[in-house]
Amino acid sequence: MKKYSVLMIDLKNSRSYDIQDRKNIQNFIIDRVEILNRIFKNSIEKKVEFSAGDEIQGLFISPKSAYLYSRLFSMLTFPVQTHSGIGYGTWDIVVENGGTTAQDGIVYHNARKAIDEAKNSLEYSVLFYSKNKNDIIINSLINGATLLSSKQSEYQNKLMLLAEILYPIASEDIVDYKNLKELLKSIQFEKKENLTLDIDYPVISTQLEKEKFYITEGKKRGLSTQISKILGVSRQSIEKAIKSGNIYEIRNITIAILRAMENIY
Repeated sequence: MKKYSVLMIDLKNSRSYDIQDRKNIQNFIIDRVEILNRIFKNSIEKKVEFSAGDEIQGLFISPKSAYLYSRLFSMLTFPVQTHSGIGYGTWDIVVENGGTTAQDGIVYHNARKAIDEAKNSLEYSVLFYSKNKNDIIINSLINGATLLSSKQSEYQNKLMLLAEILYPIASEDIVDYKNLKELLKSIQFEKKENLTLDIDYPVISTQLEKEKFYITEGKKRGLSTQISKILGVSRQSIEKAIKSGNIYEIRNITIAILRAMENIY
């Protein structure tokens, strides 16, 4: 029986916000979700939407697409803090004309277990659950990437998002590259508005070269030069920010996560 992935995301400490702040954050998240739903339209079965309170959820064709969605969501909503759970399993109760909240199955139960565990954990804010022995490896990798990302400044987060637009870590069957350019509207740098790019959408493959036993594909030669030209700042300053923000390391870990997820199919 075919298996799917469900992504659930919940706002951390939502009760600590007053009503107006919660409303503003929800509107902010809705705007980001609508953009991401268009970007991931090739790999979403039931689009991501608010399900209850401050929680959003969606049904995806694979764990890779669900994780990549959550990763971009975190970049776009930085520094808003969330808990996330990704489940993998069967979609047993199918309501054709209903949204994600009308569906049910093991995949939804696994996602619920993942996000509940993340909420109760002091160390993990994102967890993946499929009842596979590789889950522990995948979650350790996800946690490493999440911790590195959480230490970034707002500027470094924007640079990582810009790097993702220039060199997306996703295949065309997961991400719609044309809609990926919409993310530029969400990135605002000081003294630089309305970013425009002429992108031919190179893709970073998650397949390692023969005989290769480590990952370097997350680093792209000339990236700092490209970004420096786009932003009109020195290449050296961009290189420094990329290095201190561990951007290449995070991208390499992301590729490792996708490779590990392939092994549970």
